[in-house]
Amino acid sequence: MVGKTEVNIYIGTTSIYTCLGNKFETLAAMNRGRGGLSFNKQFSMFTGSLEVEMMETYTRFESLMIDQLIEVLSRTNIKLSDPSVQLIISTTKGNVELLEEDVDHPSERTFLYTSAELVAARFSASNPPIVISNACISGVSSFVVARELLLSGRFNHAVVVGCDVLSEFITSGFASFKSISEKPCRPYDAQRDGLSLGEACGAVVLTTDISRAVSPYIRLAGGAITNDANHISAPSRTGDGLFYAIRSAMAEAGLSADDIGFVNSHGTATRYNDEMESKALALSGLNTKPLNSLKGHIGHTLGASGVVETVLAIEQLRQGYIVGTYGFKESDLPHPIAISSGKQKITKACCVKTASGFGGCNAAIVLEGSDSAKLTTENHNILPQKVNVVAKYTLPQSDKAFADYIRVEFKQLGESNLKFYKMSDMSKALYIAVERLLAIEGFSEIEPTRRAIILANRSASIDSDIAHQQIVSQRLPEGPSPAVFVYTLANVSAGEMCIRHKIQGDNTFFIENRDSGLAEDYARLLIARDRADAVICGWCEYLKGEWNVDLKLLKKIYD
Repeated sequence: MVGKTEVNIYIGTTSIYTCLGNKFETLAAMNRGRGGLSFNKQFSMFTGSLEVEMMETYTRFESLMIDQLIEVLSRTNIKLSDPSVQLIISTTKGNVELLEEDVDHPSERTFLYTSAELVAARFSASNPPIVISNACISGVSSFVVARELLLSGRFNHAVVVGCDVLSEFITSGFASFKSISEKPCRPYDAQRDGLSLGEACGAVVLTTDISRAVSPYIRLAGGAITNDANHISAPSRTGDGLFYAIRSAMAEAGLSADDIGFVNSHGTATRYNDEMESKALALSGLNTKPLNSLKGHIGHTLGASGVVETVLAIEQLRQGYIVGTYGFKESDLPHPIAISSGKQKITKACCVKTASGFGGCNAAIVLEGSDSAKLTTENHNILPQKVNVVAKYTLPQSDKAFADYIRVEFKQLGESNLKFYKMSDMSKALYIAVERLLAIEGFSEIEPTRRAIILANRSASIDSDIAHQQIVSQRLPEGPSPAVFVYTLANVSAGEMCIRHKIQGDNTFFIENRDSGLAEDYARLLIARDRADAVICGWCEYLKGEWNVDLKLLKKIYD
């Protein structure tokens, strides 16, 4: 039987810190048409850099998160020590700069979950933190995951914090793709020549209790995560992956294009990303809606961007107009979009926020502002579907060196996919395990957008991080290799599987210290909430020749 409950997700207290200052300083600067990017001599590029007062025993990354959490929690009576509150951390690379100290023997602090536990312990958190590392959609993904957990009734409140800081590891990696602008970036402009990187941190309290929400009320009305299933480092040329995320998020919110007041897009100012977004917006019927990108003001802040930009979208909903897109003059996009360098008035208090990233991942959320009467009457389906484990596969251990072992495993598949040999070792291990899993039972009958892959591990992509840092440290004239750098994002391994098996649904990658079953729990929730019909899920670990890949295929049981 389908259960119904009146559950809504409201926005509570929020806080950000960008190169333009705190939330109010950042928005005021944007309203005045002022950008915060400046030339960074250390990295030889324009960046949005932060001055960080480091807390004793904590790194810059950890200090920023603690500072923002103190800010939001001090203005609410919601506490992380309460078992009904879940902390969710969004980051792309965390403390990765610590690899510079000893690249061959990464310190424990380099592992994302170590930082997460330290931050959680600072606030006596009752529940283990959830860490999401999904490249540049990590922040928006965190809101989608938080929404699913709150609607399931497992928690009453969630605190989302997103943060990333810059290092030579990151800046040299993006530079290897020739994607860095020589000047402050200009999203959607005909003269755009690449992105600008930035540092930032932001935190948001989400709650199902309207008495804990901040007025004027805004709710997180819908959200979705998808994959292009097209390429691990280039955006889809059709825009369909992002379109599917927008379409699903709006459908969940029960809204049409006519209801949307504005779009806050990813808008990196890279040529193909901006073109892809214009196509996705046209497919969604949103290309005539007022739209802005904030990256010309503060840079692309990676795992923080989805959180920081969502907070600013919330404030723009409340003020009734959106800030201009800094650096924009005229467009050459294949589909015209309603973008302006100056402020634009909005007439409907509803926003679509999007993000896209390496690995082909996309995410979208819908924010809706209204009176409290409307905000407390929406029904949501809760756990209507049954789930069955139809296949299991664990990649066997071996005394052979991984390179020899995995080559034999691949040849036994009888395939001639030469791309396999260019993948990271973790991707190779996952590739073989997924092939074996789907040989037991596949999902060819499942529509691609209803397929998902949910993974978790401890080391994220540290094995590839080491390889990239070793190249960076050599200071080679040709610079780092983009073919290595792209695999320094753990979710890219999942992205490879999305391409291989046309998986266009959710592709979230969690980081935790041990396999707690989080990936399977979330996979079950996706099916139970009718967000997917089939999900590959499990543990995918690889570090320095040691591997542990343990997968399951879950399917919806049809009555």
